[in-house]
Amino acid sequence: MLRILTFSACLLLVAGLNDFFSISSWADLSQDKPDNKDTTSVTEPPLDKAAQEPEKSDAVKSQNEPQRNLKKNPAQATSLLKKSREKLLSYSSIRAQITETVQIGPKPFVISGSYLQGNNLKLRLEFQVQSHKKNGKPVGTLVEICDGQVLWTEHTIKGTSRVTRRDVQAILKHAELNPNSRPNMLVAELGLGGLPGLLAAIQKNMTFQSVAEKTVNGKTLTVLNGSWSDQFLAQWNGGNANAAVQLPPYVPDAIRIYLDPQTLFPRRIVYLKKNNNTLESIVTLNFSKVTLNAPINKAEFAYEPPDGVFPVDITNQYLKQITQ
Repeated sequence: MLRILTFSACLLLVAGLNDFFSISSWADLSQDKPDNKDTTSVTEPPLDKAAQEPEKSDAVKSQNEPQRNLKKNPAQATSLLKKSREKLLSYSSIRAQITETVQIGPKPFVISGSYLQGNNLKLRLEFQVQSHKKNGKPVGTLVEICDGQVLWTEHTIKGTSRVTRRDVQAILKHAELNPNSRPNMLVAELGLGGLPGLLAAIQKNMTFQSVAEKTVNGKTLTVLNGSWSDQFLAQWNGGNANAAVQLPPYVPDAIRIYLDPQTLFPRRIVYLKKNNNTLESIVTLNFSKVTLNAPINKAEFAYEPPDGVFPVDITNQYLKQITQ
């Protein structure tokens, strides 16, 4: 089953799609890391309205706007995606705000949060699922923090918290000792890859056919258009290669990744569902206020469970998945 499609871990709080939407946590994808680190501090210019909850008319207008300079070039699209992932791995730190609009079912909702990536497996990721009512309290929250050794995950729903822990170093060591595993891709499948791991999982499970340009709130971005690979779709046809594949409503059919043409940072990721002869967005993930290579206080990666909450260690579950 899919472990990574987006950072929609908060969907677990409202939809229970544990086998489909899962949060990306961390692993050291050292085999893919470039030797030269980019240590120049950079602040990405905002996409203005891209981080705000869009009005329905604005979303439809943006969706209907045609892409420019559309070129069917799978090799170029795949190369750009790989270069984007390598660039992400080269930064000493990434800090960004995340806004996610989910349009699955009759009541769309918005997830907002922050993303902090350090080196040596360090991570801090926080999400809130916003209430449909104006000025309402969050429906639920999720926090993931890794100090380089242990990855903590805290779900809170209606005031009740659940905390799990994973020994990341033990999981990585076990993966390296398994002769049948490919650590650089396997850790992404297990939810240990962060934003670089998300792109690695996308590249593994999807094929990209074309490259285009599109202006989002005044900024021209490079668009990569992709869909599921035949290998992935085969998991849904019961082993019958001739059977038509009908994906569930919550599983997208296609993806668009919007890259900043200068930094190759993925500023927007959109999952799309077929509706007759059109593609409609069901999940839109926006990154704003992106800062690269800025100094980080190590205290931001410290975590203590709430009083009265007893963590559940799920390390062995990951070790078993590696050996399967």
